[in-house]
Amino acid sequence: MEYKFTNAPVDLDALPDHQQLFYTPTLKARLYKALLVIGLFYIVLIIGILLLRTVSDVKYLIPALFIGVTFVFMLMAGYQFLLQKQIGYALREHDIAFRRGVIFEKITLIPFNRIQHISTSAGVLDKAFKIANLNIFTAGGSGSDINIPGLNPDMAARLKDKVAQHLTEADV
Repeated sequence: MEYKFTNAPVDLDALPDHQQLFYTPTLKARLYKALLVIGLFYIVLIIGILLLRTVSDVKYLIPALFIGVTFVFMLMAGYQFLLQKQIGYALREHDIAFRRGVIFEKITLIPFNRIQHISTSAGVLDKAFKIANLNIFTAGGSGSDINIPGLNPDMAARLKDKVAQHLTEADV
């Protein structure tokens, strides 16, 4: 049996529009976790600035550092609020989509037949906030291609099982 190569043009108007997807948002606990980490880091830096006061004789150094650090951390917290509105995922018949980003929106679509491995993970803070991450790997990468943070652990497990089901169906 001989294989004949074809390379027909694709009708671009017939392609599905990924912009029309409804993205399921992540839990607000992801935001609270991010704000806690930012807040703890802020406190450590403020303590460092206060300790610097004991060894520094520069008149306006400490107030300037305090204002600068506070401004940067306010920006970081504001970014997390905006990011929370943008993070989302969508599960479709043949692929999974993940959207993130505030300044630059990034949408990653991974067809199920390209997925090599899928896992869930939860760190110490994730467990405290009762959230989990879904990690999806494709061939050729050293890390996960999609990391969906802030999922309910049950939902992360259900998504993992659903994607794994698609993988086993593709193997049959």
